[in-house]
Amino acid sequence: MEALEALKALKAQNSIKFECRIIMFDLIIRNIMNRKVRSALTVCGIALGIFAVIVMGAMSENFHQTFERSMSVTSDKIRVFAESGVFGGGLTDDKVSDVLRVAGVKDAYGLLMTTFDEDKMGMTGKQILGVPPEKSSVALYPVELKAGRFLNPGDSYNVVVGSNIQREYKLQIGSKFEIHDKYFTVVGILDYTGSIFDNAVIIPLETAQDLYDVGNSISYIFAVPDERVDAEILPKRIELSVKGTSTLSPGELEVQARQSFMIFSVITISSGLLAAIIGGLCVMNTMLMSVAERTREFGILKAIGAETKDILLLTLGEASFMGLFGGILGILVGSVAVYIMNAWLANTRIVLFLITPRLLVIAMLFALLIGALSGLYPAYRASKMSPMEALKHA
Repeated sequence: MEALEALKALKAQNSIKFECRIIMFDLIIRNIMNRKVRSALTVCGIALGIFAVIVMGAMSENFHQTFERSMSVTSDKIRVFAESGVFGGGLTDDKVSDVLRVAGVKDAYGLLMTTFDEDKMGMTGKQILGVPPEKSSVALYPVELKAGRFLNPGDSYNVVVGSNIQREYKLQIGSKFEIHDKYFTVVGILDYTGSIFDNAVIIPLETAQDLYDVGNSISYIFAVPDERVDAEILPKRIELSVKGTSTLSPGELEVQARQSFMIFSVITISSGLLAAIIGGLCVMNTMLMSVAERTREFGILKAIGAETKDILLLTLGEASFMGLFGGILGILVGSVAVYIMNAWLANTRIVLFLITPRLLVIAMLFALLIGALSGLYPAYRASKMSPMEALKHA
């Protein structure tokens, strides 16, 4: 019997706790709705900040995905540059045979890289890649063909195009494609990779050198290390053996690329976070005004038995809910804006924004965090009120 009574008492206690939570939730929603204009402006302030986080974060996510996929495609090769850098000149076809003679180098080939849209300063990301025809399948590995074939020895004015180039110019196998006032025949179309190769136009190296009047110059050399050789040590051996060159191992390239990407991410995300913090200050201002206006109400609540934690939860709950509403609104508006901007840029085949589940979760958590943190000080002030002093307010 005693156990049964204890069970009934526990159920009653749990029922009371549940009812209290319902009442607390009702009070939070009611207090927000009682000040519609002020609450709406506060929610819009947070939404504006989260909107900025979504837009700038989507740009960062797109660059991150492109970087990761591009690295995965070329992660097994060593880059060999002229000492003066990729665009400094000084690297010629002759250096390829010198690199091949280095012990531990399985294969090597030169590439010429230049922008396709010279009048747009390369802003579209389209690139001309001049590669030796016999090395085209090796240079593009593991990218697969969607249609056609890779370049073959003897090809002069044939071209392999990336998936974005194919869609933009509506190309098919056998189509004529104009490059630098010369017409090329499309013999291959690459499958979509989400990397830089989607915007690549691959032509024979000698043809590219003649087309852009650069003699036997190349941009860089790809060296493929032997499976038994440490790919992080071989670059130093190449530098010592081939004068006038500098190298980047796969590991070094990844570190440099990640550092550059991190700087870009900090710049883009910081602007969004700044806007979100401003939205948080709006929440704090609203809650401080609300606490000042409801001093007597808090006094009555304490007088009838409300505990300090109840006042804290009530005030923090209001701030957190405004953060939640602002987060939802900001994510919705930001997602629509990203979709519209991507659709607008689709004609130029520029993809700048990518919304990922990770970005959505981060944006929502940040909105809730901003709301909760902004409500801490107002909640602390409300919880420390003396019932007697609070009741003196009219």
